[in-house]
Amino acid sequence: MQSRSAVYEDWTARPDDFNVIPLLRDARGRQYTYLRLSVTDRCDLACEYCMPPSGEDDHALRRDLLTFEEAARVVSVFASAGIRRVRFTGGEPLVRKDIVRLVELVHRRTEVEQLVMTTNATRLSELARPLRDAGLHGVNVSIDTLDADRFAEITRGGDLRRVLAGIHAALDVGLEVKLNIVPLRGRNHDELGRIVDFAWSLGTSPRFIELMPLGEGAKLPPSMRMNTDDVLEVLGDRVSDDAPAGVEGHGPARYRAAADGSGHRVGFITPMSDEFCDTCNRVRVTARGDIRACLASRRAVSLRNIIRAGGDDLDLAWAMVWSLSGKDSGHHFLDQAEDEHERVGMSLIGG
Repeated sequence: MQSRSAVYEDWTARPDDFNVIPLLRDARGRQYTYLRLSVTDRCDLACEYCMPPSGEDDHALRRDLLTFEEAARVVSVFASAGIRRVRFTGGEPLVRKDIVRLVELVHRRTEVEQLVMTTNATRLSELARPLRDAGLHGVNVSIDTLDADRFAEITRGGDLRRVLAGIHAALDVGLEVKLNIVPLRGRNHDELGRIVDFAWSLGTSPRFIELMPLGEGAKLPPSMRMNTDDVLEVLGDRVSDDAPAGVEGHGPARYRAAADGSGHRVGFITPMSDEFCDTCNRVRVTARGDIRACLASRRAVSLRNIIRAGGDDLDLAWAMVWSLSGKDSGHHFLDQAEDEHERVGMSLIGG
């Protein structure tokens, strides 16, 4: 990693004082307000587009993970640099022992405005209330089918009943709930409308996420991938023709309203058919403490190593700036050989 004074070596605008924590901006002027913090690279499911049947070969050992104290410190520095929203990810974050304590620690020690989580919900029924009490605002639940047998096939053994129980528990305690669906031709394309109806019946928003060519997803036949137009064709007259709109400060989802004027909506996340890199506001930290500016990039800086070497908060802040300084204008998923992406485990990066 470069020294603080070298970070802006090739930039036109240089700060007057390297002894202050800077706002997180890259060389293209994009400002970062949203952190995706992975807390584990392990999961209790093995979805066919995400993780190999036997799990990843390179799971982190306990000592390799950021401790809760280290994670809270990292988030605190990010908050000082302009991060306002933190999403806990994995792997499956609820398999991390004492995850509620981490949420409470981050909520109590940082100035972050909103804490949310992406989860498969298999353990959410018993943890929803403790998480809410700890300061969690909402959950995005991954659920690709409402058919129990199909769910077990896609997740390689998952129990749909536990997920549904988790969704209802989250709603009962007042967590904001969204449903994440990866549409796959030949797997769940025939029930996308049913999933939308189910989500709306609960007062939640379904969001369709295009399959990305990473890890196990890169090994699936391209014919399985469905873009937004494919999904809209399946949904038919459920969704209006109005132009989709995003939610400022949140993630990349763009929403279309329900055609019946009910106020419901459907979200679309389109990294492949309509990339949103020019408006990217997200930065990722892996469970090992590596900061990554983009899912498609292998460039990383170890915040964990800086902490354990005795670095102060300014060292962490300038490492964050340096990690973003070379971020490209796009993700280049389609510009690289697919076998390159097959070697990148989604759960190892944090999704």
